[in-house]
Amino acid sequence: MRTFFYPQSMVVVGASPRKKNLGHLIILNNVRLGCKVRLYGVSSEEGEIAGIRIYREFASLPETPDVALFITPAAAIPDLLEECGKRGIRRAVIESSGFSEFSRDENDALETKILEIAERYGIRFVGPNCIGIVNYDLNLVMPFLLYKQSLPGGRVGMIAQSGGLGHIYLEGLPENSVRPGKMVSMGNKLQLDETDFLRYFLGDEATDMVVVYLEGFKRGRDFFQAALSASKPIILQKSNRNPLSASIARSHTAALSASDDVVDGSCRQAAVIRVEDEQEAIAAVKILQQPLMRGRRLAVLSRSGGHAVITADACSQYGFDLVPFPESFFERLNTLYTRRVIAPQNPLDLGEIFDYRIYARILEEALKLDCVDGALFNHVYQSHYESDMSRTFLGELDSLVRKYNKPAAVAVITDAAETMEILKSFPVYTSPLAAIKALHISATYAERKELRDTRGEGGGFSLSPPSLQERLAAFIEEKRHPLADECIDLLEAAGLNFIRSIKIKQIGDLEDGAISFPVAVKLLSSQASHKSDVGGVRLNLPDRDALGKALEAIRTSVSERAPDVSVEGFLVQEMVAEGQEFFVGGRQDPVFGPVVVAGLGGIFLEIFRDTAVRIAPVTRNEALDMLSGLQAWPILQGRRGQAPRDVEALADLICRVAALLVDAPRIAEIDLNPVFVHRAGSGISLADSRILVALEEENQLKKRE
Repeated sequence: MRTFFYPQSMVVVGASPRKKNLGHLIILNNVRLGCKVRLYGVSSEEGEIAGIRIYREFASLPETPDVALFITPAAAIPDLLEECGKRGIRRAVIESSGFSEFSRDENDALETKILEIAERYGIRFVGPNCIGIVNYDLNLVMPFLLYKQSLPGGRVGMIAQSGGLGHIYLEGLPENSVRPGKMVSMGNKLQLDETDFLRYFLGDEATDMVVVYLEGFKRGRDFFQAALSASKPIILQKSNRNPLSASIARSHTAALSASDDVVDGSCRQAAVIRVEDEQEAIAAVKILQQPLMRGRRLAVLSRSGGHAVITADACSQYGFDLVPFPESFFERLNTLYTRRVIAPQNPLDLGEIFDYRIYARILEEALKLDCVDGALFNHVYQSHYESDMSRTFLGELDSLVRKYNKPAAVAVITDAAETMEILKSFPVYTSPLAAIKALHISATYAERKELRDTRGEGGGFSLSPPSLQERLAAFIEEKRHPLADECIDLLEAAGLNFIRSIKIKQIGDLEDGAISFPVAVKLLSSQASHKSDVGGVRLNLPDRDALGKALEAIRTSVSERAPDVSVEGFLVQEMVAEGQEFFVGGRQDPVFGPVVVAGLGGIFLEIFRDTAVRIAPVTRNEALDMLSGLQAWPILQGRRGQAPRDVEALADLICRVAALLVDAPRIAEIDLNPVFVHRAGSGISLADSRILVALEEENQLKKRE
């Protein structure tokens, strides 16, 4: 992979002496910027571009280039790639468009041929439909866009599926005082993908953090496996969240959408920082260049009382604690200046203090405090006479945060022209809210990283005995999903325990004393996925007579509401005396593989959709983190006189279901709902389940390396 970013020589295939030619512009860019790579061109037109010779064929090149960059019609790529292979070139960047982003059916054969040639010669390639690679260490710019100046190489690596977004990051980071280092635009990701480049950047000593823009994951599970062990921040802007954007992305970079809840859950699990747009990503880059905020105790200093109030509101919104300053803090401040602050509190209003020389001292005193994890300074000033003093103050910021190993975000509030200039020189923010959001990113990343790095070991569950696999295979052979009673049998074979259940077809099938009343009765039918929708559930039946009447009532209800639904039997279960209803389930995601889901259950599952998702398997700590992130977490903790619930037992079930999905890929989907969570120490009760098996070959989880 390093050869792509640090080639000693490169040939631009399709570069013509004609000035409007895109290959011409690529060579011109690199010559103008002082590229440290030896350059050549290959085209049907011989000549020169800014002193770089253009050859008619690969055989005439004076050496075998490390990288070939293609900017030709798509149909010409296979033959040209074949020539590259014969010449010994083993790295290629295909910027040409006209592949599966336009029409998969029409261009499958073309892409298949390219892959076959690349495999035959051992060629690794980027693209197609991309703008290539940028490495400011070498002043190497492969895009066919005009670059006016070179930049000192920075330490931010960028991976972009979209060339346009990659270019925006290259332009936007320097406008915010951040120097980009390297960027790769992947386009259609026909061969190399985001996981390949993430692994490269994570191992690259010249890269401190990675920014990723994606419209779709090619190997989602592998990507997050790499992220799980990352020592560097990974910032992800993932678009293509819904059906409307999916169709647009499909025609843009041939991207397939992934379930957004899985992406969110995976980011939390792997401590990947997910952002909404480029502005939030750039804000994240700026704050993550400082030490992490390892806590949420914030000191706020403000030259404006109004902005102090605005900041206090934002602190409440984003979970920051405005800790009271100790008396010793104000005693030290009194030695710095004669005027008093308006009120000795946090936020601290500095409105009566105009001596710029002591602003950095005040900030330093705040960062010194053991009760403070980070600081925010609202710097309101007039550019026409305070600009130079402001720059002197801001110039001291970096040394302070390094000295005390805590972040400090500065919100600069001044006129528009001054703001644009100050952003280019200092990693500041344009409002208190923007600064708070940045600190929230830092604090959240520190929290997620600590949880990830202390995630612990898995439960070591083995929940897929041969008998279970054989029974799942039998359902697939029969081309049907198991009924509720069969699901219980399957899951009990996997070691999960359900409440007492008996299958009957009529009341006479139930032997006296076989079950304890009161009971519930549920419809068994392969045609009714939601039994309650057709009146197929009756609860709290006190005796045998009531049960018999309930069976007839269900038959009548089904015939009236869903006459096409057949009644295949009934499941009679003992009632659970007490318990809060939760849900545990999971599925085989086509992009991420087995994922586990947990949340508020019963009828509230689809109403509130209060769920958490993680890639399976999960550890106990990860399962507990899933539960603590739910809106229903206070219910489990016990509130307003209610007893705490058995969170440990519920977390154990999450781990077991996750392990089952990993061990038994024939299970396409599983729902346990409701799961009754009893008082702390009293365990859980499983009442109902649904299993969908992988009936079609394409729905079965493929074996992953």
